[in-house]
Amino acid sequence: MKITTKISALLLLFLTTFSCDDLDELTEFDITDDFSTTINISVTEDSEGQPQSISQSSTLDITTNEEIEDNLDLIQDISVNELTYEITNYSGVDDAILSNASLTFGSSSISISNINLQQSDIDNTVYTINDTSIINAVASNLENNSMINMSVSGTVSATPVVFDVLIYAEITTTIDVL
Repeated sequence: MKITTKISALLLLFLTTFSCDDLDELTEFDITDDFSTTINISVTEDSEGQPQSISQSSTLDITTNEEIEDNLDLIQDISVNELTYEITNYSGVDDAILSNASLTFGSSSISISNINLQQSDIDNTVYTINDTSIINAVASNLENNSMINMSVSGTVSATPVVFDVLIYAEITTTIDVL
């Protein structure tokens, strides 16, 4: 009799444990969406061929997704599935180069290699950020704050130049309603 009682209690414990995990999964849902922000760069003065420094920023805000905005207090986890940038809308000096450049996401930065701005725009080159420390920092920042400041800085080889840096992120937000 004691063995049957112990086995029954153990079986009940296993069922309860697995049922709670299943229940927790039933109260969670994921929202995967694409977010982007555009950093506008404009150095319109003619530097007579001399390099010029640039520094501009923009904010990426995940509350532009209404479902995320409605559940801000219930966010359990955020993961960044993809993080890229692209040079768009270039006009200016032929073959201007962006050098000594960095992208900053909140308080984390990465260096980016030299980019021929005109050619990058013509080729529609998309640069993927694979640095897991940056990706994790962006996710962590967005978990604690619904927005993150993103900036680009560097040197353009000559002016005038006008271009945009389009930053794109595919983000999955896990919402737990219990």
